[in-house]
Amino acid sequence: MTQTSTPASEKVWTLIQISDTHLMDQPELEFARMNPEQSFLEVVHDIQQRFPHIDAVVHTGDLAQVAAESTYQRYLQFMQTWNVPHYQIPGNHDDYLAIFPFYKNSDEAHAISFGCWTLILLNSAVKGRVDGWVEQKQLDQLEQLLLEHSKQYVIVTCHHHPFAMQSHWIDQHRLKNSEALKDVIARHTNVKMVLFGHVHQDSENEWQGVRYLSTPSTSVQFKPLSENFALDQAQPGYRVLQLKDNGEYQTYIQRVVLKQAKINTEISGY
Repeated sequence: MTQTSTPASEKVWTLIQISDTHLMDQPELEFARMNPEQSFLEVVHDIQQRFPHIDAVVHTGDLAQVAAESTYQRYLQFMQTWNVPHYQIPGNHDDYLAIFPFYKNSDEAHAISFGCWTLILLNSAVKGRVDGWVEQKQLDQLEQLLLEHSKQYVIVTCHHHPFAMQSHWIDQHRLKNSEALKDVIARHTNVKMVLFGHVHQDSENEWQGVRYLSTPSTSVQFKPLSENFALDQAQPGYRVLQLKDNGEYQTYIQRVVLKQAKINTEISGY
């Protein structure tokens, strides 16, 4: 369990959440009949143009579609070239956890502070499964980190969705012990948000004063409120978080118009 701090100041902290890049082991390969590498790079270009001075990027899982060392090395090399602090947690497609680039190379809960805000990283991925589960060890670490950062405003991140999306096919694969996670969070009044990916769409739920927010994929989008698997023509995107040291914040989704052709929504799975 690690903690990293950045000195407080009067500045507004700008964090960017990206998710579900689904990168292949070779950059020219397609995923769901589109090139995820190209869409990822176009999304990053948009971030760089709109927000040239961001404080961090957090990737909330399914970094890889092909969980190979070459996939992760290429991603990390790109992020190092971008030269911004970057943190990533695994999703269900990152199913070779032995090579996943955990923060500080450690599969445990991590806390990174930005002024009066703290970002907590959790792993909800379970090897060999599509649905999610936060292990008790990490729930205990979360509890401890929330106690240690009781004077901070906190953002918790995981990959899987704690609330139903009203889409039967994806709700089978939600965070299975979401009640345990919410029970820990409910004991601490300083948690402002829980951020997650997995669902390839924007969503918001509020429970006991905490906002639970998903972000679009940088690749294909899932059609909301769909009984069966279906893709949407919505553009990829990312979440912007602008945080003030007095606890006030703004967050919104920024969509990106791609150069690639429209998504083939006839695909029945991936």
